Amino acid sequence: MWALVALACLVALIIILLSIPVGIVFYAERYEKSKYHIHFGWLFGIIKKELKQAERKPTKEEKMQFSFGMLKELPIKGLFKQIKRLLVDISGRFNIRNLNMDVTAGFDDPADTGCLCAAVYPVLTFYSSKKCHINFNASFEGNGILQGYAAGELRFFPIRFVFPFIRFFFSRAVFKTIRIVIAQRWKKKK
Repeated sequence: MWALVALACLVALIIILLSIPVGIVFYAERYEKSKYHIHFGWLFGIIKKELKQAERKPTKEEKMQFSFGMLKELPIKGLFKQIKRLLVDISGRFNIRNLNMDVTAGFDDPADTGCLCAAVYPVLTFYSSKKCHINFNASFEGNGILQGYAAGELRFFPIRFVFPFIRFFFSRAVFKTIRIVIAQRWKKKK
């Protein structure tokens, strides 16, 4: 009996802690070098965490970057559908207190840059407000470019993300993908 009461109290405590908002203040910039600074605050500022970019040279393992060749080995069937569903589920769960962005982007092919503009500009009309100042500039010069800065302050309640992440991680496609990635890393270590 006491075990059930203790378990119920533990679950209630976890629910209460996940109902306390998390505040995020961030700054990211990409020009010649990339810089970022993120500050997390939880439990009304009692728990704080700051992430800064380390000033060190990347090791050989860190230089290895993501490539689309990696995607060929993964079971893509259903994975992108689950990622899209997760993004839709969590997109409206952030409270944007302040957001300033100035981004210049373009692809090697100007036609691809035009497709990017067709996707981005309608979305920007919905997000422009007193709290959000977003400036997007397209570069049709034929050079692949992504530069600019973003600064802002967000707030969210962690409990609102529990069910979307549970649905995502326990889906068949994601579970199978994680299993394959772990098996590939295990083979590389041997």
